[in-house]
Amino acid sequence: MRKYIVSIILIGTLFLSACNFGSSTEKDLADVLSKLNSAEEKYREAQGELSSLEKSEQTLFNEIIQLTQEEKEELKTKVSEVEESLEQRLSFLEDEESSIGKAKESVATFDEIIEKADEEKIKAEITELRDSVNNRYDLHSDFVENYKTLADLQKELYGMLVDEETEVSKLQEKVTEVNKQNETVKGIINSFNEATGTVNKLKEDLFNKLAEK
Repeated sequence: MRKYIVSIILIGTLFLSACNFGSSTEKDLADVLSKLNSAEEKYREAQGELSSLEKSEQTLFNEIIQLTQEEKEELKTKVSEVEESLEQRLSFLEDEESSIGKAKESVATFDEIIEKADEEKIKAEITELRDSVNNRYDLHSDFVENYKTLADLQKELYGMLVDEETEVSKLQEKVTEVNKQNETVKGIINSFNEATGTVNKLKEDLFNKLAEK
């Protein structure tokens, strides 16, 4: 078996906080964006841990597929290590999900700011920013769901590696499943990063317009 699992490029784009401004609308927006940024701190920390674990797990997996059935003890040891790494990844994923969930609780504050804004154009732009923030968080929920599916498939694959009854054809099929799901996760990550860029651009444009008034 010489195929390998393509490692995931984890979400790494940061959600930028706003600076403090003078007017009521500017200050309210700056406050809510600052809250979102602070709530995402644990999410950013979890990203780093996930990335580190994935890299080491990928290395271990590459070592595993070089082993033969005659190297049973080493095979079992390394498979045990990747299984432990997988469980650690899921733990950090929970931290990440919790952090994003906490941030999402503050999104409702945008509605109050929209209601208080005195210009329809500004109301529309704040609404667009709010919707973009919500879209970003919805994409993260998709990421978590699909990442868990990926982890389940990887867990099945790891179990098959130490099962002497596993046929090579079945192992190949499972690797294909894992890689297919991995591509799905990577696609969501790309969409999430694009959504983050959109949020930051909308935020920047909005504050520039408010500063001109």
